[in-house]
Amino acid sequence: MNALPTDTLLEWRLLTGRDIDALDRESTVIIGSVSPLEVHGPHLPVTTDVTEAEGLLLAAIEKVRRERPDITFVRLPPLWVASDVLPQTGSIGFRPDTLRRVLMDLGASLAGQGFRHVWLSNFHGGPRHFVAMEDALHRVNRRHGTAMISVFSLLLHRLADDGSHELGGVLGDLPGADPEAFAGDMHGGYVETSMMLHLIGEHVRDHTDLPPVTVGSWRASKGLPAKPPHPLAAFRDSFRFFKANSYAGSPAGASAELGARFVDTLATHTADALVDLWDGKLSAADARSPLFKYRRVLLSRALGWFFENVIA
Repeated sequence: MNALPTDTLLEWRLLTGRDIDALDRESTVIIGSVSPLEVHGPHLPVTTDVTEAEGLLLAAIEKVRRERPDITFVRLPPLWVASDVLPQTGSIGFRPDTLRRVLMDLGASLAGQGFRHVWLSNFHGGPRHFVAMEDALHRVNRRHGTAMISVFSLLLHRLADDGSHELGGVLGDLPGADPEAFAGDMHGGYVETSMMLHLIGEHVRDHTDLPPVTVGSWRASKGLPAKPPHPLAAFRDSFRFFKANSYAGSPAGASAELGARFVDTLATHTADALVDLWDGKLSAADARSPLFKYRRVLLSRALGWFFENVIA
């Protein structure tokens, strides 16, 4: 993975307590990633989401640094505490409440040391994962007056404002991209395989012979109607699909060249939003997904038990 020059990014783990104490709290941003160790097909390593979160964050920060050279960035080691991981051997999952408590403790610790600006990256689309992140950061900000945000959720907010609700709408027109390959591309497919070939291609196994598979094609093979009759049926079918399949999409068409374009494009959108955040044009409240308003339901223990023991 490409690293920034040492004078633009400091590693928390390599600093001394005296180094950290000397940081200007007003111009320092603590950054990090919160993504799972999770199975992504037979071809991608379980660190895929962590690597993508880190790669996208570093690419975005490099662009922000050019625009706002007065900011000092300090990177925390990645946290792989995450919810809603694939039920496959190799995935490591945590309850949403565990994730929420970890991030609340992290935020309280940083706030106690005077740090206000904390940007946490993620590249995992499990709803109870990113909503738990948003809820934890909201609680910390309210309690400690900090400005902790989920970079993933801020990106979702920016793309929605730009009229793009799916990656195909953002990436489909890039040179070399196949617009049809984005259909049903959810996990370990066209986009993620390309990004991983770019970021750590030496750890990607052969993907060129993997057939395209999507939740839609799986439903058709089971004789199920193309459209689920109700939301619970859609959740149920997704659980069943990912118990039998470890990727969704068309990884065979992926390439490192496309991955570089995908990362750069997403990083550009992310950096633009982060600059607006730093300049006060956006607030921490803008770094929330549309699902945030349903957080009490999504993160309830009763609903978690229902999905894990009844639907799944």
